[in-house]
Amino acid sequence: MKTILIPTSTGGHLNEVLQLKKLYDTYKCIIVTEDVPINHTILKGYNYEFVRANGENRDFTFWRNFIINIFLAFKIIIKNRPSAIVTTGSHTAVPFCYIGKLFGCKVIFILSFCRTTSKALSADLVHPIADMFFVQWEETKKFYKKAVYVGPVF
Repeated sequence: MKTILIPTSTGGHLNEVLQLKKLYDTYKCIIVTEDVPINHTILKGYNYEFVRANGENRDFTFWRNFIINIFLAFKIIIKNRPSAIVTTGSHTAVPFCYIGKLFGCKVIFILSFCRTTSKALSADLVHPIADMFFVQWEETKKFYKKAVYVGPVF
């Protein structure tokens, strides 16, 4: 069975990827998200790995943990050997997408449902390397050259 790695930040992005029920029924999926207390409860019954919580502010702690997460991404990808990476973003997903690409993974980015009329930084960063790039609102297709409008996924 093929392994799909699903890196995502906590909160809404995590909620969205948990709704990809067909993916979990078809493949071995491993969710990678931030190690915060609520995620230990939310992820019971799922395969998961944790990385450092980046937080919301782009302060020293954010950047320190982001760099640590780059090394954790290497470790998790080497350990699990995924064939694809599927994500809705945010900052937690970016290193996984780039490192996964180096290891031959397909990268599939789904722009978050909450992005109705604007771009997202993680999407801007991953778009150039994405094998598939989906948007859920027609209005956001204009922001990304490779975007495929699929309507609501969640």
